[in-house]
Amino acid sequence: MQNIFTKMTPSLKYIAIRWPCSKHILKKYVMSNYSKPDLFKLCTSCLKDLNFRINHPLLRSLKDLSLMCNSNPTCNFYHDSHHFKSVVIISSIFAKILNLRGFDVLILIIIALTHDLNHRGRRNLKKPYYQESASIKSLNYKIFKYFLNHNKWKRIERIILNTYFLKSRVISSDIVEKIILDVDILVSMMFGQEWGILLSRRLKHEQKLEVNSKVLFKEFLNLAKERGLYLDVSKVTCTI
Repeated sequence: MQNIFTKMTPSLKYIAIRWPCSKHILKKYVMSNYSKPDLFKLCTSCLKDLNFRINHPLLRSLKDLSLMCNSNPTCNFYHDSHHFKSVVIISSIFAKILNLRGFDVLILIIIALTHDLNHRGRRNLKKPYYQESASIKSLNYKIFKYFLNHNKWKRIERIILNTYFLKSRVISSDIVEKIILDVDILVSMMFGQEWGILLSRRLKHEQKLEVNSKVLFKEFLNLAKERGLYLDVSKVTCTI
């Protein structure tokens, strides 16, 4: 059994079996932004706990990607290593619950880690998919050579593009895509209003918005409601 966060927290399996009642175990670790997480250790621990063959050649690039995600060159307050940490953890728990297997596990961890890779922070929101395209470009440079099957890369590209929040609901039959799209929303609201407003405050500072944090969080909830959640496990996560 692996301690995927700290020595004081239980294994992924323990948390998954007891989900969503066990989500309080994650709250302190997920919401903390005092020290940078070891993203590479987190990703490899999650892969092991999800029974993925850890010697896959793509893992050579995972460490580089983890360092890139930790660097935060634009000094983001929201889209930083703690956001990546949160998405990786919750995605891994859902993968455990849904019994994800094989290559889907690796794709899930890669996208969870890098979906906002090299985020520009205060970006021009009039340019749809600007950030998503930039993240894909950075990721392509690091991992495309490991994908002999072009369709596998296009799958990753499609999922990252669909994380664009202002996009209307996507019709999808891809379980990895459903997990990523749900979790990217859930991490901002699954621990209740107080923590949701705190995260909205971080986003407000990052993008230098003038709107009140409470209003921003309310707007986020309205957009999230319109877009909706795909998975039953996502829906029950918000009810406990």
